[in-house]
Amino acid sequence: MQQYISLDDKYLSAEGMITALVELAQGRGIPLHKLLRGTGIFEQDLYDLSQRFSLSQLLALISQFKALMKSNDSGFLLGHQLVNDVSPAVQSVRLSPSLGMALKQLQQICTVIAPLLFTRRHIFKDDLYLYLQPSIGMDESLKNYCFEIYSAALMSLLKRVCNVYPHCYFDFTCKRPRHIQEYEQHLGLRIRFEQPYTRWHFNKQLLKCTNPEASQLRWQQCIAQSELHKNVSQSFVEAVCLRIYRDKNNSLANSAEHFAMSSATFKRKLKQHGVSYSQLQDEQNKLKALHLLGVCQQGNERVADRLAFYDIPNFRRAFKRWTGITPSQLKI
Repeated sequence: MQQYISLDDKYLSAEGMITALVELAQGRGIPLHKLLRGTGIFEQDLYDLSQRFSLSQLLALISQFKALMKSNDSGFLLGHQLVNDVSPAVQSVRLSPSLGMALKQLQQICTVIAPLLFTRRHIFKDDLYLYLQPSIGMDESLKNYCFEIYSAALMSLLKRVCNVYPHCYFDFTCKRPRHIQEYEQHLGLRIRFEQPYTRWHFNKQLLKCTNPEASQLRWQQCIAQSELHKNVSQSFVEAVCLRIYRDKNNSLANSAEHFAMSSATFKRKLKQHGVSYSQLQDEQNKLKALHLLGVCQQGNERVADRLAFYDIPNFRRAFKRWTGITPSQLKI
């Protein structure tokens, strides 16, 4: 039975997010002991390369960082800083020969360098779509903050790896924020809010862009050093979401059996991660329906069948419950 990363599994090193976060906080004059308070991370742990940290510790640290920084640009600055990290894992992405290869490498080691989210990737006609989802349960404010971090990291990566200006579109579920100027400064003007998904979207031709910073020798060296990260499994929440997304027969009982658990144990484990099965099921069905209807322009009957709805009115009601609009309104 495959093992999945749980909330309290300690597998993350201080390289990457933790180091970038500490450096930014110290640059703003925030005492280290205040930043680490309540996280279970101690100063000496940051200097020990064998020390490992959990997703719950990382989330607690980000929450402290957000509260102590007290600035609207902190998430965006942290995202940019991530791409500047000198660890072999990040360098194996940044030194890739092309954007396509960079994103492929990122996908393989995502649980190490971007552990708080996962993406659902689709290519349709001329465009690539990446739908973002959190890998653990978190409140809306912190979830939006993490999306700011990773959106800035993506934009920074695109600019570093592409030999042309990368026009990227960003969709967010949150309302238009007061600090809209920070979004525009760090992500550009192609931003929409109050969307039914959090999504990145750009022309697939960008995948062929050659990297002006590429170094075949150094890239291969970094790939070799980051090979161990490929053995890190996906998070438990991501694994459940993938199971729901791919399998029409995704009842709670069937999914629990797939993960070799009783229904009660399965529900309890999801609750420990801050989510429920019905919540994940609704989110995956919503994302699938939105992509098939809005991007692929498929009809209600076909989409309803893909989602195991055998009654069109029931599908319409479910879609409105998920998104607040009807399928016909989405197409408009």
